[in-house]
Amino acid sequence: MYKIIHKFRQKGWSGLRNKVLRSFLALLNASWCIPGVLLIRFLRPWYVIRLGTIRSDRIGHFTADTCIRWATLHQQAKEYLDLYWLDQPTCNDFWAKMVRRNFEVYPWVQPLSEWNQILPGGSIHYRPSTTTDSLDIYGFLERNKAKLPFLPEEDIKAKDWLSKLGWRVGEPFICLNVRDNAYLDADPLLKGSNWSYHDYRNSNIETYVPAAEWLAERGVWVLRMGKIMAQPIPSDHPRIIDYAFLPDRSDFLDIWLFANCDLCISTGSGPDTISSSYRKPILFLNFLPLSRLWSWSNAMHLSKSLTWKSSGISLTWREYLAHSYFHTNNYDHADIEIIDLTPEEILAAVQERWQRIQGTWVDTEDDLRRNLQFWEILKSHPDFHKYHGWIHPEARAGATWLRSMGDKFLA
Repeated sequence: MYKIIHKFRQKGWSGLRNKVLRSFLALLNASWCIPGVLLIRFLRPWYVIRLGTIRSDRIGHFTADTCIRWATLHQQAKEYLDLYWLDQPTCNDFWAKMVRRNFEVYPWVQPLSEWNQILPGGSIHYRPSTTTDSLDIYGFLERNKAKLPFLPEEDIKAKDWLSKLGWRVGEPFICLNVRDNAYLDADPLLKGSNWSYHDYRNSNIETYVPAAEWLAERGVWVLRMGKIMAQPIPSDHPRIIDYAFLPDRSDFLDIWLFANCDLCISTGSGPDTISSSYRKPILFLNFLPLSRLWSWSNAMHLSKSLTWKSSGISLTWREYLAHSYFHTNNYDHADIEIIDLTPEEILAAVQERWQRIQGTWVDTEDDLRRNLQFWEILKSHPDFHKYHGWIHPEARAGATWLRSMGDKFLA
């Protein structure tokens, strides 16, 4: 009991100390922030200035929110001026550099924004840190082709790095992004948080090897991505590069590779938003919950299988939607077993996705029928409009997966 009380006191005093410090700094800044806020509001009839930040502790939010704002920036009226600050440190130093050179980012915006929220009537001048939960449900990215540009010397630097691996200009390369617990457990920005509730999203890298080697045999370079990963990919194919374990892995290459790949294969873990933001095709494997599929992106999806523990019977698509949980324990409490895709299922999905990119895949009449039924059921769900709006013409569930699920899945 003493240890618990002592720990509480330590945390309590630390939190109180930080609160007092923030209040003291806010008072010091009041002398210039209050006049600044009043000036901003005085200018509002002619020029609206908005203040805010972009969530920068998770790469998925950091890149998606930035690129959605960049797309909307090219559509909004010119009488708007958005000013930002970034919390320090950020999850990716290079992306922070990209943001600073393309947006108006200054440290003094933070206290100004805080006082704008303190003084009544400042909502029109406030920019939330995320954009609709970092989802591009209105299709800004696809309908506006503007992308945050890399400098010419950055493109040269990345291509030189790839060339040292044996890659030649014009050869396709893909980014393979398979989620495990290692990054969230080790990242100092997320220290102290328990991320086990996300365990249902993890996958075993070994099950992706046959698909990776199939691509490699066809001249495609496969870069296994990641900042901190639990284990290396068990393949010695010369075109399969375990980038996550290379000593020269960098924040710059993390961004550039996802932004320039020919395909991103992902389990849904954040960096794939870079590929989506740069309009690259995506294949999501072992994706849960499937109700949150990326309908605004050129993305094909395959879910983990869900079965009732008591009977071993697979859930239907309507039951998938009724049990769209974001916590591992919720599936356990609902008597649902989560089963990962097999290496054979992953291989079939990768073959289908690559053939679609190459233009050689042909859907059968049954494939088209199943795809139509899949979308009709999804659109009939009460929560559809929370996560979906504009739908990309190439957003879909994998045809091979829908075949394997059988007609009862779509009943």
